[in-house]
Amino acid sequence: MVSTNNRSIILLCVLAVVVGVVGGIGAWIFRLLIGLFHNLLFLGEFSLQYDANVHTPTDVWGPWVILVPVIGAVGVAWLVKTFAPEAKGHGVPEVMDAIYYNEGRIRPVVVIVKSLASALSIGSGGAIGREGPIIQIGATFGSMIGSWVEMPARQRVILMAAGAGAGIAATFNAPLGGILFAVELLLVSVSAQSIFLVAASTIMATYIGRQLLGMTPSFDVPALQIPDFGIGANWGLILFLPFGILCGLAGTLFVRAIYWAEDKFDAMPGNYYSRHMIGMAVVGVMIYLIQLYAGHFYVQGVGYATILDVLVGALSDPWFLLLLFALKMIATCLTLGSGASGGVFSPSLFMGATLGAAFGSVMHMIFPGLAVGIPVFAIAGMAAMIGSTTGAVFTSVVMLAEMTGDHNTVLPTVLATGVAYVVRRHLSPASIYTLKLNRRGHSVPEGLTSAFLAAKAIRDIMSRDFTVLGEGETPPDRPGIVIWTRGGTVAVTERRFVDRNRPGESLSAGAPENYVIVAETASMIDVLQQLREVQADIALVSRAPNAATAADITGVVTAAEISSALKDAAVLQ
Repeated sequence: MVSTNNRSIILLCVLAVVVGVVGGIGAWIFRLLIGLFHNLLFLGEFSLQYDANVHTPTDVWGPWVILVPVIGAVGVAWLVKTFAPEAKGHGVPEVMDAIYYNEGRIRPVVVIVKSLASALSIGSGGAIGREGPIIQIGATFGSMIGSWVEMPARQRVILMAAGAGAGIAATFNAPLGGILFAVELLLVSVSAQSIFLVAASTIMATYIGRQLLGMTPSFDVPALQIPDFGIGANWGLILFLPFGILCGLAGTLFVRAIYWAEDKFDAMPGNYYSRHMIGMAVVGVMIYLIQLYAGHFYVQGVGYATILDVLVGALSDPWFLLLLFALKMIATCLTLGSGASGGVFSPSLFMGATLGAAFGSVMHMIFPGLAVGIPVFAIAGMAAMIGSTTGAVFTSVVMLAEMTGDHNTVLPTVLATGVAYVVRRHLSPASIYTLKLNRRGHSVPEGLTSAFLAAKAIRDIMSRDFTVLGEGETPPDRPGIVIWTRGGTVAVTERRFVDRNRPGESLSAGAPENYVIVAETASMIDVLQQLREVQADIALVSRAPNAATAADITGVVTAAEISSALKDAAVLQ
């Protein structure tokens, strides 16, 4: 039975704040777990302290470092296979699947398994990010709260989105980015209530995160010297148009490469353990070889140290930057394709930064007087890669401003991200999140939708074409809904129709149908939920639904009226 008992906004606000507190603390604990596994496996030390913006020392294990990702793979495979298969992968698709296909319900065990498996994947050198896991962890806790306190699925989904936004906001110290992520990707519809609850949860999580993780942005770099992009002042802005196209192509390649790798690993002989170990052994060889060649592991883990090198100008050779771009894409495909648990945000940031810096370096060679700094191209590339691959366009633009602490790159970032998104949508209609669900036969929307069903009152769509008859009365000789009464009170409804293939026959009656009686002010959502709860086909609209008298019936709603309303809504989508 589906609950239609709406919870008050006050209670939901309290629950959203609780979800935010847990999201902030959860992000902190998750970071500590990553540090624990990273220090144990790469340094042989028991410590929780880990700064992802600093390169990992390379002189501890020598060539034996190749085995570090393999050891992590064994632990990840055991956790996922034994306790929660849905913890495998990059997390967000599982949250979307729960929202659209499981009434917003996620098993509580996912919180623990996802935390451990993802921390172990990242800490052992997997080329993945920490945002996907914390999104799934936060959403799972929102689902748990929404299941413990009985409420309709739509309110539980809001708490899930609030938990996901809270997790990402606390992880990146990006409250606006967290709110926008929930709005763009997870909320089924956007309303005043959903925005308020997501904002309350995200703000609380950010506050908690700042107390535990600090106030500094993810990439604390000096303020960028951004030229004036006013008309006639600088022509460099136009370069972000072809750069956006390039990022769109790269984003499409990344989306397809992830699932190509997944298919190849699934087709390999052996089992989950052997496949994941093989994939991570190749990643281990890659990080060891790149360390021999360039002095750092570079492509292991979240890769923030490399991104920071790009932003401060420590890495500027375009050919080496393109090499890092390619290696990161390969390493991420190997990591996720073979069965790791982690996100795609951080790899997208890495690839966008290296691709952007490489493009900017080439542009400076071609145009020596170009006033746009290479870091601007890197930041625009980071946002464009995230926006194009995930579909979270506004999230990516705002998050990059929050993560770098510099809001002066908005114009080139918006241009590059918008173009990249259009290119990816043209070449690959599904995002890196929705494609995974499409492959299961599940379709989910990509993009914002209006709260049409929640806003539309049932009186706006009801039909007034019905007839009320007492017992023994003869129905009119025309098709329509007949409401039979007994003593003035509604007793039963029937569909009456004419067989058009036999015009000579008299009016025939359909079997009596289940029905509900609803108020004129009820929303379409409320009515649909009541119909579903009692498996009814007809809603009778009444001025006084509690009285159930025929004289108060003002309209009827069947599948025909609902279908017509949805067609009207489709015009606006």
